[in-house]
Amino acid sequence: METPISRHSVGRSTQCVGILLPLPSSSEDQDNTGLMAMGVERWSKQKKPLRIMRVEMVSIDEILPHEHIIEEEIESFCASLERKGVFFRPILLDKKTHVVLDGHHRVEGLRRLGAKSIPAVLIDYANDDEMEVHTWYPIVWEDRDKVVSVLEGDAKVEHMGESEALTTVNDGSATFCTLPPRDGDVIVITGVHETLLERLMEAFSVEYCDTADMANQIGDKGVLLYRRDPTKEEVIRHAKEGDLLPPKTTRHHLPYRYQDIRVPLSKLF
Repeated sequence: METPISRHSVGRSTQCVGILLPLPSSSEDQDNTGLMAMGVERWSKQKKPLRIMRVEMVSIDEILPHEHIIEEEIESFCASLERKGVFFRPILLDKKTHVVLDGHHRVEGLRRLGAKSIPAVLIDYANDDEMEVHTWYPIVWEDRDKVVSVLEGDAKVEHMGESEALTTVNDGSATFCTLPPRDGDVIVITGVHETLLERLMEAFSVEYCDTADMANQIGDKGVLLYRRDPTKEEVIRHAKEGDLLPPKTTRHHLPYRYQDIRVPLSKLF
């Protein structure tokens, strides 16, 4: 049964979808790391309280991305959406700028399908203290030295202790450092972020996790590339300038989850 949608003008090109009841949570696969896994992402299990949020219809033409997408995820999303004929998950936007905070692949997928609007939850990004911005950490399931050898042609490579290495990355003096340490040794990599990720994805299959603690479970089976969290100001600036960040650079976190919805695909065209 379709959820009825009431619409009215709320300024700019947004329309209110109303408060829609939450749908049952989608099932995700848990892998042997103890993390939840979907596509190229792994994330730590965390139960969040449900908060029913206002959902608005926003013109896709007014939405600003801040990072690039992964083509395989777009193809998978479009195929799933066309098969089901229903849109379930509202994107998350900054209400002032309409910068995407969560949902780049949903926006681009609908854009390619020819949709005109998309359901969204809008928040006051700059002033909402509950909203935090972190990053996804790239993981490659290959030997550390093999991974570094692919990057060192485009980067400065140094060896440090773990504490010094993390400080060097967090203060912006380096791009990545490798975790977990090998006998106390961490490799610090300094170069152009986008270039290093391109080299990485050309050579290996790359996954992403939401916590650096994942390094403790990797052992010698692979390497986690630790990088600093971006700032909210950087996110908005990159979006406004059209200087998109690499995929999975940002991971926006709220201490609650908001409801899924059920909007027929035909309502978005």
